[in-house]
Amino acid sequence: MTQFYKRAICLLIPLLIISCSNDDKVALTNADDREIGAYVRTTETVNSDFSIDNPADIFRVELEVHDEQNGDLLESIEVYLTYKKTGALPSTEVLLKTLERDVFVIGEFGKPVSPLTVSFEEALGAFNLTMADMSCKDQFEVRINQKLTDGRSFTTGQSSSKIVAADDFWSSPFCYTINIIEPIAEDQFTGIYQLESIVDGPLGATFGETQLVEVYKGHSTNVREMRLRHRLSILQEQPRIFRFTIACDEAIFSKDLLSSKIGFCGVDPAILLGPDTENATIDPNDDTVFELWFVEGYLGFDGNCGFGTAPSRIRLSKQ
Repeated sequence: MTQFYKRAICLLIPLLIISCSNDDKVALTNADDREIGAYVRTTETVNSDFSIDNPADIFRVELEVHDEQNGDLLESIEVYLTYKKTGALPSTEVLLKTLERDVFVIGEFGKPVSPLTVSFEEALGAFNLTMADMSCKDQFEVRINQKLTDGRSFTTGQSSSKIVAADDFWSSPFCYTINIIEPIAEDQFTGIYQLESIVDGPLGATFGETQLVEVYKGHSTNVREMRLRHRLSILQEQPRIFRFTIACDEAIFSKDLLSSKIGFCGVDPAILLGPDTENATIDPNDDTVFELWFVEGYLGFDGNCGFGTAPSRIRLSKQ
């Protein structure tokens, strides 16, 4: 594990921007400009939904801090929040709170760890909103800024898909999306489905030929997951988790999902998958057939394949 930590620090290419959105893609620096940096691993996601009828809901992820001195350079982590009303422009970002160094404890691997929580009530208060102002499919975006004692800081804009990718070693996106949802039953949108491509990705059907897959409940009330192989993966590689959220009449594909460890064209980093600008419309009361709309090359990470960002769509039919 120690070797991986050292390699992770050396591979970081920190670039600072002040938004989580894919409209704020930044240019990459070349290898000669790399700087030894810092990052914040997301070791677990406990809950990522706010239920429209439950002001007591709490968003929670577990953080693990890394830098050149095993976390000793950590000064604080600033937590910023943006509100995205369905059909409207995002709000101005606000500083919600700061996690000072003394709230962190030393974790299993000798690094500072702490939960990051945002309650529904906190989020509403930050924008002087009430529950009556909320609509299903609204979103809050949480951005963190890692401040070090030597004056440096690190936030969104990491230059490699392998750094920001969920369910991977680094898992350091510096940004999280909280979906406003109406809860569905645990057994809805679960079971065995036939998966077929209805709009092929830029390299062909994103997940290969028509196949049977198991969809199961994920870490949050309306989050569903399935394990799939990207078309560039190989049999020696374990299928990766791909997840989506049911938010009323839409299925929202999750962001920062790595295609495959080797999902690139000659040179890494690999292709990143994420939500398209438009989500598939569904019937939340009928889970027999539904679609997922997403893109390959999310945030411009196209695995050096040259296609930029391209749409892909799949259909899932219950068996």
